[in-house]
Amino acid sequence: MMTFQQKMITAFLLFVLLPIMILGYISNRISTDTLQKTISSQTVQTLRAVDSNVMTALNEVHHFSDYLLSSGDLQSFLMSHEEESIIDLYNRRQAIAGIMYDNAEVERILLYSWSGELLYQSNDRNESEWSLSSKAFMEEMKQAAGAPVWLGPSPEAKHPFQRESGFQLIHGRLINDVNTLDPIGYMVLSIKLEVLDDIFASSGPIPSTELLVNNKGEIIYSVNRKWIGRRMDTASFEKVRSSEDGYMLDQWNGEKSLLTFRPSDFKLSGNENVWLVSIKPWDALSGDIDYIRNTTVVLGLFAILAAVLFNFLYLRRIAGFIQLMSRKMKEAEKGDLSVRMRAYPLKELNGLSNRFNEMIRRIGELILQIKTEEEKSRQAEFKVLQQQINPHFLYNTLESINALAAMNGQKDISNMTINLGRLLRISINGKYEVSISQEINHVKSYLEIQQIRFEHLFTYSIEVEDTMMNELVLKLILQPLVENSINHAFHEEKKGCIHIIGTRNGSTGYFYVQDTGKGFPRNVLERLYEKRDGTGKNGHGIRNVHERLQLYYGNRYGMVICSSEKGTTIKVSFPLAERDG
Repeated sequence: MMTFQQKMITAFLLFVLLPIMILGYISNRISTDTLQKTISSQTVQTLRAVDSNVMTALNEVHHFSDYLLSSGDLQSFLMSHEEESIIDLYNRRQAIAGIMYDNAEVERILLYSWSGELLYQSNDRNESEWSLSSKAFMEEMKQAAGAPVWLGPSPEAKHPFQRESGFQLIHGRLINDVNTLDPIGYMVLSIKLEVLDDIFASSGPIPSTELLVNNKGEIIYSVNRKWIGRRMDTASFEKVRSSEDGYMLDQWNGEKSLLTFRPSDFKLSGNENVWLVSIKPWDALSGDIDYIRNTTVVLGLFAILAAVLFNFLYLRRIAGFIQLMSRKMKEAEKGDLSVRMRAYPLKELNGLSNRFNEMIRRIGELILQIKTEEEKSRQAEFKVLQQQINPHFLYNTLESINALAAMNGQKDISNMTINLGRLLRISINGKYEVSISQEINHVKSYLEIQQIRFEHLFTYSIEVEDTMMNELVLKLILQPLVENSINHAFHEEKKGCIHIIGTRNGSTGYFYVQDTGKGFPRNVLERLYEKRDGTGKNGHGIRNVHERLQLYYGNRYGMVICSSEKGTTIKVSFPLAERDG
């Protein structure tokens, strides 16, 4: 289970560091996407301009080839090739060569008959190498009906016009008779790639590479000729080919780059599409984004450092204070009010510590005050109960003495006077407890007096264990019970017996007061059991005895009453000192 200190530091990291990292990540993503979109949007505009310039350069080649096709020397050369003399044929060849030299971007001219036989070439290579062997190219020039057909550079020499010295664009057209418009042959021009170099040269502050890519993902033009023929990554090219304008981040030449692309108006043989692709190194573009990322990382590290310092300089003190206070409070809950918090250098913690100590001190004082007041209240109540001696008993006794005196019964008068004196001595005694032997003597005196008064209406017996005689017991607990039996259990027609038994069980003593009287009525017994109350005439009564026992000894002790038509038994329990054996 995590400690309070660990919970606090975890919460700090979650609610402070984590939002910083998430905010930095989101800011970096938004900045990256925005930068990509902005740069790519600008690059697409640039590619449109590049494409326009490419088409302008290629249209100049178209215009040049139009001029060649309409040249009288070229027309005459193709239509009268076999009939002219060697001198005329030589002169026409020289005229054609002169036309080619007017355009420095054209590297060579190839002229073919309608059947595909090579009739003229502007260099000295073997004629068989320049035969128009590509039937597909011938058919496409026928279908174009005089419109230009282009072949891109082929590093694998897939067409016969590729030279070992470098890459060229191949421009082919069907030649028609200017008078009859009947096809009379084919013209193939080999165009130097330098015609596009000025267009694709990068002059911006950010290094950039622009490419022409064919429908197979092969690069057909690049200022860096080493890249011509290289294939783009399949997944990347599929995205290029499936979109009009777009951009993506991808690896290029071993580094992360932003690729922006758009389709070109330039078409290759077979109406093959060509794409313009601009490649910019991402590191050169993302300087500001890297700054945001690095700033986020620095802020994260700073937050971690702040968390560590916060933990050592402040959090540990607070956590230690809270844990110590929690431990002290648990000790106080168990009743130890001597606990105190120590002083702390932090003003707030020291204030809490002092208030805790003051609270515990005040609680101790209040508990002591309550105990004192409760003790005083208990003693006062006990004194009131203790002093509730029934005055009617004294009145009745005096009346009996008076009656006996009138009858001159000196012996009975003497006995009653002696027993009355014993009763008064114990009752007036200010001590709460007396020995069991004194309590027994007290109840004997009371019984003797009552036997004389009621003319031996009852008999009694007392059996108490000798080991109990010197033990202390609350005084005046047996006399009210015996009085209850005498007053309510017997009647003149039937005499009864009162039997008092005293026993012990370990540290608990028991008195049993039994009588053979008529017992309590059920409703009176229920009321007695609920309230421990006596009858209306028994003000001192059973409730007095029960309440005094519980006030003095606690709720564990008191009385239990059992009654029937055959008699009543009252059980009294009270504490005794432990005895070994």
